Amino acid sequence: VRLKGFDKLILVTDSMRAKCLCDGNYDLGGQTVSVKNNRATLSDGTLAGSVLKMSDALKNFMQITKCDLSDAIKLISENPAKKLNLFSRKGSIALNKDADLVLLDDSFNVVMTVVKGEVVFSTQSENIS
Repeated sequence: VRLKGFDKLILVTDSMRAKCLCDGNYDLGGQTVSVKNNRATLSDGTLAGSVLKMSDALKNFMQITKCDLSDAIKLISENPAKKLNLFSRKGSIALNKDADLVLLDDSFNVVMTVVKGEVVFSTQSENIS
């Protein structure tokens, strides 16, 4: 961050499909991956990838860098949208954009996900239309 600045970084996670699922066995490109205690491994114990949620990556990044939320959010919304040439539609909240939003609580848990203005996930199931 000191070298590149917040405008030139993108925060990513290499999570596999088992992210957010319970401990168990899952397929990854034809290989069985065992997920236990947030660790994904092959049968021989080799690390198979990650089950890191983006909200946890954001929280980790903020704890490590001591940056504030407004700076960190650029790395997961604005900067990727700009890199993919989608910033006219995504990556910030503005008139005529797609209204893709993720609402987090104070502990960075996802509370609600909105895609193109429609609630697609909510911890309060009665809020989903």
